[in-house]
Amino acid sequence: MKGKEETIKDYQERINKVLVYINNHLDEKPELGKLADMSNFSVYHFHRIFSAYLNEPLASFVNRLRIEKAARLLEYCSEPISDIAYQLGFEVPSSFTKAFKKRFGLTPAEFRKTKKALIPFEFIHPKNVIMELNLKPQIKEIKEIKEKKVMYIRSIGDYNGEGTEQAWERICNFAKKKQLFGVGTEIIGISHDDPNITETNNLRYDACITVKKDIQPEGEVGVKIIAGGTYAIFKYQGPYSNLINVYNYIYRNWFPGSGYELADQPCFEKYLNSPENTKAEKLKTHIYLPIKKK
Repeated sequence: MKGKEETIKDYQERINKVLVYINNHLDEKPELGKLADMSNFSVYHFHRIFSAYLNEPLASFVNRLRIEKAARLLEYCSEPISDIAYQLGFEVPSSFTKAFKKRFGLTPAEFRKTKKALIPFEFIHPKNVIMELNLKPQIKEIKEIKEKKVMYIRSIGDYNGEGTEQAWERICNFAKKKQLFGVGTEIIGISHDDPNITETNNLRYDACITVKKDIQPEGEVGVKIIAGGTYAIFKYQGPYSNLINVYNYIYRNWFPGSGYELADQPCFEKYLNSPENTKAEKLKTHIYLPIKKK
């Protein structure tokens, strides 16, 4: 019989597997039986355990991810609204419109036209952003990269909060214990949600370390692949707490005239030095934005 700690680790591994699947299949209607089988829980226990881990029911979680992803697509891509609805698994555009308006108070068309009219954003002049954040107006490079295998721990909540810090502490301790650090190891953060759209307590962040060895998930430590493809890469020097302003600059000033659209995968950040022995203003970050030609 498993002890309590071992049981918790086992549950975390199984839930992580389901979360990765859901994130990669938002266009599909989630089948409770299929997800339960994937996690090796009964349907009854899966629903209860899933809700306990994420503090919201499965249907609510999936619907929220779809609507919030739709908001990002409406703002930064030119696809027809009906195509976005079908792409995210809505059977008819009218049901998408109803769900979207319930979440944001605007129809998808109104949201696209007004660009976050209901989402507070303090505008910063591009020149001030460049001077304050040392973000150069020229993109660093556009590059094809290979997929990366990473081990990760997920944090849910404020990107700059204790949860994120603790996730990094735990994943680094795990890597040290397993002797997984080596030449070429990359330290990567994946911010899945836009803080301008998703409520702070629901923000999802993965603290990741690249691995070359054959490693299996263990408790809260998951293993997954960061997709390869074409990325626009920006370099930034300064505090991590200012990264939201850097993203706002990229999306509002570089992206519209770039000739690109967002690819269907998350951005990620590669950290080039450590906050443990580097002053905040000297921290160096490369931001990878997945893109495709219009």
